[in-house]
Amino acid sequence: MQSQSYYKLLKKATQGLSQQMIMWGHDVKHPEGNALQRYGLQRDPSAILKGTSSYSMQWEGGRVLLHGALASWHCEHEPEQSGIIYCRKLKRINLWCEMRSPVPGIDKGSHASEQRRWEALQPLLRWLIDYEEWALSNLGSDWRMKTWTAQKSLLHNDPWLRPAEALAWWREQAQHKAQCC
Repeated sequence: MQSQSYYKLLKKATQGLSQQMIMWGHDVKHPEGNALQRYGLQRDPSAILKGTSSYSMQWEGGRVLLHGALASWHCEHEPEQSGIIYCRKLKRINLWCEMRSPVPGIDKGSHASEQRRWEALQPLLRWLIDYEEWALSNLGSDWRMKTWTAQKSLLHNDPWLRPAEALAWWREQAQHKAQCC
């Protein structure tokens, strides 16, 4: 059982994902080349939003999808396994209950209880931790701090947690991989 309510955890995760998406956008422009691709994500042109790309990869029996409009994880083989979608415009984490990837700018997912959404978020959260650990090792803490500082100007309020504190928070909240997929 979580020490905080699922509502509070989702609220903090929403703030964190908003920040992460901006930092991932900076990672695409890394001086040594697109860091998302170097990590192993596949880049594809957006099917709907002209001039944008999406990035995806296999993860825990499903697929992670990143786009400027959303971040998601969905199971590709178990229709009863709920996935998750974070829509940046809505600033909300919803369930994604389809075996296809969501379409950026169109799909928004469905509402569910805080507990169910938190549980569905776990594979994406574990992926985020793995990526951020890779980024620290390969891009360096100076780069991550630079991307965190740069995102301050894009947010109308104070940024979420500094990179090291954010990674510690994500790690603290991650649950072990469920035996589902």
